[in-house]
Amino acid sequence: MAKKQITKKRFEFLEHEFNYLEKGGVISQQEKERMLASYNVKGNLSFITILLSIGALLLGLGVLTFVASNWIYLNKAVKFLLIIACLIGVNFAGVRWQVRFPKTSRSLHYAGILIFGAGIFLIEQMFNISINFNSSFLLWAIGTVFIGYYLKDVFILLFTSFLLFIYINGSIFLDETSYPLAILVFLPVLYITLKKFDYPKYLAFSLNALAINTITLFLMEFVPKLDFDNSNTIVLSILFVLGILLAYIPVRNKLQNITHIQGHILHGISALFLTFDFSIWFPLAYFVFLLYLILKGSLTSIVIICALIFRYYLDSFDFLPKSLTFIIGGIMLIGFGFFFENRRKKGGALNE
Repeated sequence: MAKKQITKKRFEFLEHEFNYLEKGGVISQQEKERMLASYNVKGNLSFITILLSIGALLLGLGVLTFVASNWIYLNKAVKFLLIIACLIGVNFAGVRWQVRFPKTSRSLHYAGILIFGAGIFLIEQMFNISINFNSSFLLWAIGTVFIGYYLKDVFILLFTSFLLFIYINGSIFLDETSYPLAILVFLPVLYITLKKFDYPKYLAFSLNALAINTITLFLMEFVPKLDFDNSNTIVLSILFVLGILLAYIPVRNKLQNITHIQGHILHGISALFLTFDFSIWFPLAYFVFLLYLILKGSLTSIVIICALIFRYYLDSFDFLPKSLTFIIGGIMLIGFGFFFENRRKKGGALNE
């Protein structure tokens, strides 16, 4: 059986509980050690890691500012060789020190990623390459995803997803002739990488958000071209249905909580906008649906209900007294609090 990765805090809790059971004679020392050996402690961010990461950032910025400040005095060949030398130098040192000094090695790879990205923009400027802004970030993301996979580094892949956010949004809003079709290749690759890394929650959240962002942008771009009336309503309705699906679609246990929360957030936001397009039947039906979710133990639905109340409070500002709105909202929240406290006392489970 493969060892389970847990945080140091959880491991210490288990160790404390197993020691208690050993003293009580429930388990033997051998059984305690065998059970503890089934776990591996995840490496947390240490002072050394933070220090080296900041050092990598300063090193990368230092190299870039030095090159930029002397850029006009260098010819093209020297500029190009300087960028390549810096890029190869820091990554070569990172590979050489990977075994003896793994944290230092990783910080050098971080610096290499910064130099690689800056080198893309500098080379474009140097040779007057007519490549658009978004494609530069795409090239940067291609380089970082390979390094992230090689190092099995979640932070590098998080940075990759950040670069892809810039790529897809810039392609839609800043360059109307360019469509971010490369994201359709990137997303499956990143989800495969997510599986290889045993589904870290921050990376899972980032990739799900990237996928939702991609779907939203493509809908906003192509649905209006179909010449439907109220294309915005169609886009919001599709996103609303997608949010419901994400909130209840069966996924792996390690992804379930994150995916379901993002689904609730998506259908909540899209529903708030849809209340401006549909008659009163939609918000009433949605309100009943949220109450049902709350009765099932959904904490996220309380936040959505509060947002829904606030949305109608703004509309009724002129004829509904503030005090009445606050009283209604306060009574509802206290009622929800009483319900959940009573549910917890009876042993009921709470979820998203």
